[in-house]
Amino acid sequence: MVLISCKNCHKMYERENFDSFVCTRCNHIVRKRIKDSLQVSLALTICAILIYIPAMLYPIMEVTRLGVKIESTILEGVVSFVEQGSYFIAIVVFTASVIIPLIKLVGLLFIFISLKINVKMHNNRKILIFKFVEAIGKWSMIDIYVVAILASIVQLDEIFNIKGGIAATSFALMVILTIIAANRFDTRIIWDE
Repeated sequence: MVLISCKNCHKMYERENFDSFVCTRCNHIVRKRIKDSLQVSLALTICAILIYIPAMLYPIMEVTRLGVKIESTILEGVVSFVEQGSYFIAIVVFTASVIIPLIKLVGLLFIFISLKINVKMHNNRKILIFKFVEAIGKWSMIDIYVVAILASIVQLDEIFNIKGGIAATSFALMVILTIIAANRFDTRIIWDE
């Protein structure tokens, strides 16, 4: 006899095997694992990696001052903060915009690929990596919040105007895709053999 719970209402069942069945409480299909969890999460992570490239290459913000439009990428913004002597802000922006997304993408990709090629690592460490990636996931949205706040506050037509660039959309999509990939992944797959 094995125990299995409904992912929707969490009712526990004692069954002979792990075959799929319908929950008597909520009519949800109960399975041993979420169907195609690894494949969907891996596909979302690969899409996020592809979207990360334009997020770093294209301008994230367009500033218009006295009719002159200035576009800057994330890395150009970090460099300008360093040139102005705002080292703390440069470190925060670089960490939240470049380092954290890279850690998330590499961490998720490592976990998903390690399940396919059987990397010799304790399952506890894989779970710790996944929990860390999941915990830092939302901190990548700091850039998008800053651009959105500036764009909504500063609107003086051609005198001074701030708009989000193409990279802001790409960056937001990349963060959302990694969050969905992490939430869609069934961590119990790590323990399967």
